[in-house]
Amino acid sequence: MELQNPLQALVRKSKLIPLLEIDGLYHVKDIRKESERIKVHRLRHRVFCEELGWVSITRDALEVDAYDDNAIFIAVFDQHNELKACLRVTLSTNHFMLEKEFPYLLGQDEKIRKSDDTIEISRLCVAPEARTEKISGNFGIHSLSLLLYKGLYRWCMMNRIRFLYLVVEEKVFRLFCASGFPCKMVGQPKEMPDGVVAVAAMLDWREFEVINNARRPKLFAWFSPAQSYLSSMQLPQPEVYLRHQALS
Repeated sequence: MELQNPLQALVRKSKLIPLLEIDGLYHVKDIRKESERIKVHRLRHRVFCEELGWVSITRDALEVDAYDDNAIFIAVFDQHNELKACLRVTLSTNHFMLEKEFPYLLGQDEKIRKSDDTIEISRLCVAPEARTEKISGNFGIHSLSLLLYKGLYRWCMMNRIRFLYLVVEEKVFRLFCASGFPCKMVGQPKEMPDGVVAVAAMLDWREFEVINNARRPKLFAWFSPAQSYLSSMQLPQPEVYLRHQALS
């Protein structure tokens, strides 16, 4: 599928249903304000530039790249509107990092799915001081990163997104799968220049629902609205975690 032009991408983005998920003292939402977007870039600088050293430090202490254009940011804030965690969503109408930056992570015969039901997530990070914070409720005790994934799931359900791509460390991939997120590799693990072994993977939210409804009913109940948007959809099948809790 060829990429749509910028006007088509903007029209599609404007039609997306916004997210606002309140969970105790925290809330998850897709960012609409410029002031909140700056908080995202500042947190990314702390994690990816200062802590991990994956990206060069900038004079303005903001980590920004070309993939931020037309991107959607989903973030966790506390009751004081302090940013705790965030990730970036790239729609299929734009280039994925997997296409431009990490094509060598794809299998030889693997074709990237570029449909309206597919996104890529990247730049996932949790503020260092928030990594031990927990949410306690009727469905158990969960980390803020899991709350971020819950917000991503809800946003995907509202906007009829079934599949997502991600690039992550191999050990994070395995822990992610063990935690109830059944990702599938779309290529072989490869060592990056900094020595990190990375993999490209795809997550099918429908598979997530089926597996967790059976094996982790409390987790699935916490994640899910009264009825999943995906459960009634007939869609075709497509042909470490805390090492700073960060994705590509």
